[in-house]
Amino acid sequence: MFRGSYLAAASLLLSTASSAEVPHVVFILADDYGWNDVGYHQNTVNSANPSGEVTTNGYIPTPNIDKICEEGVKLENYYVQPLCSPTRGTIMTGRYASHTGIGPSVIMEEQPYGMPGSEVFLPELLKDVGYSTHMVGKWHLGFCDERYTPTFRGFDSYLGYLIGAEDYYTHSRQYGSFATALDFRNGSGTTLAPILSDQMGNYSANVFVDEAVRLIEAHADKKDTTPFFLYLPFQSVHSPLQAPKDAIDHFEPIIPHTTGGGRQRQVKAGMVKVFDEGVGNVTAALQRVGMFDDTVIIFTTDNGGYIPDSGNNYPLRGQKTTNWEGGVRGSSCVRGTKSNLAPLPKNTTTMELMHTTDWLPTIVKGLGGGNT
Repeated sequence: MFRGSYLAAASLLLSTASSAEVPHVVFILADDYGWNDVGYHQNTVNSANPSGEVTTNGYIPTPNIDKICEEGVKLENYYVQPLCSPTRGTIMTGRYASHTGIGPSVIMEEQPYGMPGSEVFLPELLKDVGYSTHMVGKWHLGFCDERYTPTFRGFDSYLGYLIGAEDYYTHSRQYGSFATALDFRNGSGTTLAPILSDQMGNYSANVFVDEAVRLIEAHADKKDTTPFFLYLPFQSVHSPLQAPKDAIDHFEPIIPHTTGGGRQRQVKAGMVKVFDEGVGNVTAALQRVGMFDDTVIIFTTDNGGYIPDSGNNYPLRGQKTTNWEGGVRGSSCVRGTKSNLAPLPKNTTTMELMHTTDWLPTIVKGLGGGNT
């Protein structure tokens, strides 16, 4: 049984979505993204900072994320799980971690389990109502059996990595006593996506954006009337702290070494910069091919920022891994369509309570007209 109070915007979406047509949906998920690391929360009045106090002395602009949120509804009373796998599980199933068994911790590389096969995933439900479904990015919901992986859980195609963290350039990880191994895959159909080895040296955010743009353009080129769903969980801005040198150097005059965190905070800022630019490239692709006006764009983080990795959740207490607000209160917004398929009021904020379990019924029933 799903909770009935899903997303304040859902009631609007339910009342405005056409019964004959449904919108495209692009779901953008940031990783370990702090409350105070998104532009529209820094040094401004918001639900956690009602007096508008200065919250950072090294402002990190996110113009593309901010623009999406300004064109839609900001969710200012929105909650997530405090870690990666549990949050992703709630998004994909609409069920709490205590019900699925994915949590309270994450799935580690050596652990032989995943989201139970009895759980029905969001893309499976969307396929039932006619959507094409694609995933690009981090999975982290099990891989010890190929049946746990994305193309067996409702996605038509998948490019990304299955574990929780890896090098942004080599797409590999050494864990414990295990040898360094490549985890980067690209495939479609109900088979295990094969290893993708030709992206060595390419920064993951750029690879993911290129694939997202390719999928958008391919959908448009086919003149396909099928509604399009893209789940885009970036690696950014999870550790390891890595970003292109020019993105890091951009923040040298903004976040000097004397600032708390020094060079490490500059690297984190560079990661945010590349991530935000990637979001902008995805929205630009939607505009270029004529899909933008009929697309609902969802932006959310999976959990709070991690302070040892220069994440910033101020003024919220705590961080990723904790149940304090800094770990479980997330930044999120929804931009409705410009067409009459699923419009939302622009530049608005809601304080209605929402949790990541609410995404599945909101998208499937509120947008796709399906059953949950």
